[in-house]
Amino acid sequence: MTEQKGTFETCSSFGSINPRIAFHACIAGEKDPPHQMTSIVFDNVLVNYGNGYNKQTGMFTCTIPGVYTFNYSLLPKMDSGDTALLLIKNGDKINYIHSINTAGNAQTASLNAVLHLSVGDRVWVQLQQGRPWTGGNSLCFQGYQLFSD
Repeated sequence: MTEQKGTFETCSSFGSINPRIAFHACIAGEKDPPHQMTSIVFDNVLVNYGNGYNKQTGMFTCTIPGVYTFNYSLLPKMDSGDTALLLIKNGDKINYIHSINTAGNAQTASLNAVLHLSVGDRVWVQLQQGRPWTGGNSLCFQGYQLFSD
């Protein structure tokens, strides 16, 4: 049972608000840094409800239009200098994480984005510059549907 209030919808049963799409993927183990300006392939898929995330390409493809939230993380390798990751939607930069790592220091970061997606839209993370550390599930990408259209 739902009750309409303005442009928001209130659900009367908790089970009806579960998202249909959700994924969480990291890079498994310590690997060479990904190539710059290509999608990062997060090969350790922990959750992939709806099968929207493709571990061969590193891209999420929307199958149900709606509003989604995405998060990605970065931990640069020691002494890596400037390291930056981009969140990309259909080839357009949405936002980025930039970390400046100096000798003997470590700095971690993560960033969120809330996006409206249509069927076929693709979202991915790519390395702009630097050398991220991939050990210990430190480089991850996740997303889930907040609500459908």
